[in-house]
Amino acid sequence: MNNADDMETPVVEVEEVLQPILPEFINNRRNDCTTILELVGEGNFGEIRRLGHRMKGTGGSYGFDAISEIGEAIENAALEGNQQTIRTEVQRLSDYLERVVVVYV
Repeated sequence: MNNADDMETPVVEVEEVLQPILPEFINNRRNDCTTILELVGEGNFGEIRRLGHRMKGTGGSYGFDAISEIGEAIENAALEGNQQTIRTEVQRLSDYLERVVVVYV
C-alpha cells in the first residue's frame, strides 16, 4: 500500500525515532514540488535531475518507497529533457504527499 498510484490512502510505517524530523522531510518534498516546477520553466534540467536523484536516495531511508520511485522518474525525465513527464511526476508526488498517512512503529 506504499504505491503513489493507489487511489486509496497510502499508509507508510515509519520508525518512531524519525518522528521529530519527519514533518520537515515531508515539507521539504512539498517545497521540491514548487522548486522543480520553477526549474522546468527555466529549463534547468541539471538541478531537476539533482533534486530527483536526492529524492530517489532519501525516500526509502524514511520508509517512503513511493517518493524514491517518483524521484527516479523525475531524475530520468530531467536527463531526457522531458518537461511533461517532470510535471506529471511532480503532480503525482504532490498528490501522494497530500494523501499519505504515517504510522509510527
